[in-house]
Amino acid sequence: MQQDSPGHHGGDATERPTPQQPEQPADRPADQAAEQPLPEDAQGPAAAPADDGAAAGAPGMEQPRLFTKDFLLAIVVNVILALVFYMLITGMAVYAVEEFQAGQTAAGFAASAFVIGALASRFAAGKYVDFLGRRRTILVCLFVYVLAGLAYLWVDSYEALIALRVIHGISFGFGQTALNAAVFALIPAGRRGEGAGYYMLAVALPPAIGPMLTLQLTQHLGFWAMFVCTSVISVIGLVAALVIRLPAPENVPRRWRDRLRLRPADIIEPRAFALASIAMLLGFSFASIMTFLNGFARSEGMITAASMFFVIYAVAVLVTRLFAGKIQDRFGDNVVVYPTIVLYAVALGLLAWSPNQATILIAGVLAGLGFGALLPAFQATIASMLPTTRTSIGISTFFILLDTGFGLSPLVLGPLVEHGSYRIMFGACAVIVALTLVLYWMLHGRFSVKQGESRRPRRS
Repeated sequence: MQQDSPGHHGGDATERPTPQQPEQPADRPADQAAEQPLPEDAQGPAAAPADDGAAAGAPGMEQPRLFTKDFLLAIVVNVILALVFYMLITGMAVYAVEEFQAGQTAAGFAASAFVIGALASRFAAGKYVDFLGRRRTILVCLFVYVLAGLAYLWVDSYEALIALRVIHGISFGFGQTALNAAVFALIPAGRRGEGAGYYMLAVALPPAIGPMLTLQLTQHLGFWAMFVCTSVISVIGLVAALVIRLPAPENVPRRWRDRLRLRPADIIEPRAFALASIAMLLGFSFASIMTFLNGFARSEGMITAASMFFVIYAVAVLVTRLFAGKIQDRFGDNVVVYPTIVLYAVALGLLAWSPNQATILIAGVLAGLGFGALLPAFQATIASMLPTTRTSIGISTFFILLDTGFGLSPLVLGPLVEHGSYRIMFGACAVIVALTLVLYWMLHGRFSVKQGESRRPRRS
């Protein structure tokens, strides 16, 4: 504990360790060492960040290990966070109508209140998860997940339901931010595209499995079964999180005043803002599919195709994430991003045209190959362009803007559907996605290089 005294390293060392300190484990701040004792981690993935530079900078060396126990456990936790989200958002609106006689607007808010809580939490999560402890934050999040699933059984008013949904969403926002930041610290720098693809590969399953589970459980057993099932699934995630070991963040301020102070730079990472803005437009357009595809299919008499769209989309995402990350690591961001944006724009264009159900299914394939590859590619790029001390804020910035796009989409596109048509709305989204090609080139594409290398000259 001697290293915790301010006089041990000098006056400035209480706020930011000197550059030599990360190489001296004995001088690591005690609050970091308490969260993640690294002697045990030195045998596993926590040692990866120290090896990343050598691995990325020495082509002749053997590739650093990616599929460690902790990386696989992180994938399990990520799947569970997403699965619970999709299960509940599918059944919550109907639950609010049947249980509390809520109108359609109020029922929709019961579903989206979770997203509002998650979005609000991300404004603080990017900074606070580092000093709270990433692993500790994930554990608390999953504990809340377990309790929330059971608490829904005792909710006796619509207002209490909304409050519980917001709390549930806040725990999701903190937990996902902590998990994502920790995972990108586990992934070797030269394999971040590949690692991000595998990490998000399994998340393609919850959008297909979650709604299916909810429909089956609520139809045959009732809503109580949905809530109990989400709690059981959350317990599995909690057990996985208990045995996972994550690298502690570096350069966490020791003074509580510096830890608690929340400045604009602690909420938004400027270097991630450009790609996050593009992700917001891409998410805005994808939310048009999630929100309005069902209504469009009903109005056109193509319900069968709409019900299969997300299954086909999930399969396409699984396929593209198997190889897109490796391509990104080897050839750079642009080789992945430009083609996938084009595929995504074509998918929306096909929905705007869609003379038959087969066209909708083809659009599902292209949307999975396009949008499904873009999210991990952007996250890997953000993680590579930032120092490890800013990764959590950079990933949080990405999700803040992505969630904003998802949230704004129904509000902005709803009137377009009402005063125009579904086809006009999908066509407008196809144009938006096509325009992101130009925006991407202006903000990032012309600077792009391979993973693990700086994308533009650093300012001194």
